[in-house]
Amino acid sequence: MRRQFLKPPIGPSRLVMALSVLIALLGSTLVNATPASATPAPDSITVQGHGFGHGRGMSQYGALGYAVDFGWKYEEILGHYYSNTTFGDPIPNDDIKVHLTALDRAALRITSASPFKVAGIHFAGGEAARIRVVGVDSFAVDRGTDCQGGNWIEVSTGIAGAEGQNGHPYIEAWVDLEEQLDDLNQFLRVCTENSERSYRGQLRVVEIGGEAFTINRLPIEQYLRGVVPRESPSFWGTLGDGAGIEALKAQAVAARSYSVALTALRRAGTFASDTCDTQTCQVYGGAALNGLPLDHGPSQQTTNTAIEATAGQVRRHAGGAVAFTEFASSTGGWTAPMSEGNAFPAVEDLGDAVDRNPSRQWSTTISRSAIEDVWPSIGTLERIEVPLRNGLGRIGGRVRGIDLIGTGGTVKLRFDNWSGDVFRRTFGLRSDWYEFPDFESATPPDPKASDPQGLYVVKSDGTVLTFGTAVHRGDMGDVELAEPIVGMSITDSGDGYWLVASDGGVFAFGDAAFHGSTGDLDLVRPIVGMATVPGGGGYWMVASDGGIFAFGSAEFYGSMGATALNRPVVGMAPAHGGDGYWMVASDGGVFAFGSASFFGSTGNIALVRPIVAMIPSSTGRGYSFVASDGGVFVFGDGAYWGSRGGRDNGGDVVGLASSLDGSSYWIVTDSGRSYPFGQATDFVTSVAGIGVVTVRTAR
Repeated sequence: MRRQFLKPPIGPSRLVMALSVLIALLGSTLVNATPASATPAPDSITVQGHGFGHGRGMSQYGALGYAVDFGWKYEEILGHYYSNTTFGDPIPNDDIKVHLTALDRAALRITSASPFKVAGIHFAGGEAARIRVVGVDSFAVDRGTDCQGGNWIEVSTGIAGAEGQNGHPYIEAWVDLEEQLDDLNQFLRVCTENSERSYRGQLRVVEIGGEAFTINRLPIEQYLRGVVPRESPSFWGTLGDGAGIEALKAQAVAARSYSVALTALRRAGTFASDTCDTQTCQVYGGAALNGLPLDHGPSQQTTNTAIEATAGQVRRHAGGAVAFTEFASSTGGWTAPMSEGNAFPAVEDLGDAVDRNPSRQWSTTISRSAIEDVWPSIGTLERIEVPLRNGLGRIGGRVRGIDLIGTGGTVKLRFDNWSGDVFRRTFGLRSDWYEFPDFESATPPDPKASDPQGLYVVKSDGTVLTFGTAVHRGDMGDVELAEPIVGMSITDSGDGYWLVASDGGVFAFGDAAFHGSTGDLDLVRPIVGMATVPGGGGYWMVASDGGIFAFGSAEFYGSMGATALNRPVVGMAPAHGGDGYWMVASDGGVFAFGSASFFGSTGNIALVRPIVAMIPSSTGRGYSFVASDGGVFVFGDGAYWGSRGGRDNGGDVVGLASSLDGSSYWIVTDSGRSYPFGQATDFVTSVAGIGVVTVRTAR
């Protein structure tokens, strides 16, 4: 939450901004009841949904569908879900440390059919060892004849541990062999009350806060043998006459990449381990359970083949970092957009419809009384409405807002992503993509069916990239420019556009007409933006000192060129009728001329990062700014759909573009990455790469 929103300017925008803050902080709003017929909702309310999991990254069932139904290879599957990554340099087969969570805060009891050691103490095959934490950086080792029984004899106590990851002391046990084969007799077995589970590599007991935690250390390729079949069943490799092996290969690469990225994150923190063995990280089962092989043998032949075929392969971002390749069981038909926490652009997931997917569509019921118990202020629940969705897929996509309407009032739940969906969390729904068929008008129509969208992304070298409905009319990418491009404006018809350089040079394409430029003038300050009059008969350019240059039918309504500004001007926007304009400075100061009204500014607020762009509202009775960190500020009737303030955006934000109806907007960085909000489509603008300077909406 950006600090500036806590003190919004006086005016119509005050309510918009205050509500945005309240919703963000509380996640729900209570609205007093209005008179209505008190017809209770059904005692049992049906919920129908799509997918299983957060929807970020790869769908495991989707990967299977693309493999067996579409004939895709694993490279195509990974390229689809992780489209802003590529294969890079392979990784070495280094050790990874896995936290075995079920053994927390307990003495570790182990045995092996082969000789083994604990902190250098020898144990014969068949003997048992018990490792205890007896104090801070103090361990004890006991010897026993039976891993499950008693007869423990203390061998050594007060053992000081070696310094482990992030300074956590440990002692370790290992089988006294140079190499472990696929042989149950060569593994360490961990004994618990009800089972014995075997592990490759070493078992480490770590002391943290005077308590014991167990970690399995082993080479990452061996670790994957215990992960891949737990995440994607081995028999998938036999489906589609063997085509399913491609889904397992995709899973192997995704699991390997995820492990490496998570390892880097945890080593940079305070963790004693690199990953864990549950779905919080990746499910890992070890080598065997009660003598039944889990990572080798005929049942795991396909998954091991997939791991070996992709050995060392990972997905990397443009800068070389290994990608945090999240995955989930089923997306339901669309992945989540980047604005909702996905590190990868949203894609339609046709593969997810594979026949074997039990979660492509699902249904459950919730009792009305359960909802009333959680939100008692609503009184008797009458109906449920879903006013907000993310716009991707059937019924409008994933839920982003729910109204619980009752005799006592209405509770409005608002959230930005999967983890924020309090309704899903409360009732254990499989995903955040769901509807309530008991209520006829609970779901609005999908706006994208009638409102296709498009974006122009402009780079400083004059390159124009188009997405969605945007049509490329030409650019200056192959021309050596005297000065870089800094702005763009679209014609009313949408069939042309202008580019403007920092020296005021203007380049017209499509049905855009050239009306003049300052390219041959010696400017006091560089041009930073442009705006056009309705009909395209003229345009204005603004310099960083607030100087205005009018061409064609554009009238001059005033400037700041002769005034000493606190901060430089960074952009401008036209008034609704074209008989005025606004300009904005980097501190958020606003200057209105002609018919343009002043709706507020951030000029008297200490901003975290400077303002970089301004857009008018669809009615002309408001405007919005975006700062270089992605913080969004709205005034007048400008709509707030979310921001990227305080987050890692993969570059500095350079532009903000609104949909034509004002129902959404995009925030774009200098690296080309875009973040859609509201009903905005998640375009893969990251292909633009470094050098993006502005963004405009297609008409």
